[in-house]
Amino acid sequence: MKQTDRDQTHDIDDNGGLNRRAIIIGAPAVLAAVAAGSSRAQAAADPREAGAGDRIEIIKGALKGQLLRPEMLTIGDKPFEAFPLDPGTGEVLNENRLNRLLVLRLDPAEMGAETAARQVDGVLAYSAICTHRGCTIKSWKAEERHMRCHCHLSEFNALSGGAVMSGPARRQLPMLPLAVDADGYVVASDGFTGRVGASKK
Repeated sequence: MKQTDRDQTHDIDDNGGLNRRAIIIGAPAVLAAVAAGSSRAQAAADPREAGAGDRIEIIKGALKGQLLRPEMLTIGDKPFEAFPLDPGTGEVLNENRLNRLLVLRLDPAEMGAETAARQVDGVLAYSAICTHRGCTIKSWKAEERHMRCHCHLSEFNALSGGAVMSGPARRQLPMLPLAVDADGYVVASDGFTGRVGASKK
């Protein structure tokens, strides 16, 4: 056998399989590929939560598709459903259901101190996922300023940091603290104030 032929076949043993040298040489590359694939799979399975700097895009109603500015909302009106948007990529962070938001505008003078500290120009953002069983909250009781889950009728006070007012829920709704960026858009100033989603049994 010519030397070139030997060089071309030195990683194959007599049984047609990889020999020990090939396995040792190729192991780091295989491990790196497996790790990269695992990281990509984890990222796809667990998209990131909302965080500081994310803008807010309305996803339903008359304002659908618009980035939120404080003046777009009327004090006391029913909340709009929204998702955070990464301003760097323009990607709406809707692959993670737990990022679904309820955004509304209320009078800061009526808010508790902690709630007021997380609003901007009266605009508040709450998780739209009920802390009882994870249903999407859809109802609004305007007089009480309560967000109500239609599944088991838990109610959360928008003026008091999403405090539970009735129903089987035991945890308040997490808030997304807000600010306004240099372009006048409402943005998250931090991540959610608590764990989003249903309570663990």
